[in-house]
Amino acid sequence: MLRVFRGDISRYTQGSHDALFATDVADLTLRERLFAGWYAALLSKAERTATAYRERLLALPSAHADAAETGALLAGIGGGELAPRDERLAAILRHTEVLVLHPATSSRTGLASLHAVGLTTRAIVTLSQLVAFVTYQVRVVAALRALEATA
Repeated sequence: MLRVFRGDISRYTQGSHDALFATDVADLTLRERLFAGWYAALLSKAERTATAYRERLLALPSAHADAAETGALLAGIGGGELAPRDERLAAILRHTEVLVLHPATSSRTGLASLHAVGLTTRAIVTLSQLVAFVTYQVRVVAALRALEATA
């Protein structure tokens, strides 16, 4: 049955991706969104997907972030050290981790910590949608690979 809808799945998935990672998304920078996407994929143990987000993050123009600092952050966080100096990014990554690994523990306190570092309600909704999208993306890719293996 999934084979019949493969084209629709690809089109709708790409549309969601394009909307969530567009350059004109308000209140949440592309750098922050790519970090959240990378971390969600990493936590989901989807190495290829995490690598794709990592490469996009490292390819951002230096105006967004110093490449060496971004590389060090990626290495530290990837090694289990969730302590970026940027409080806003740290809060974004903590929220990402909660949504991926412990969604039932998400709370008003967690949302308040995002507000405290300057995220608007709109940014929090976008971030939460992005994390849900990446975990969905990981599952769709796994399903399509399984289909290819059995074809």
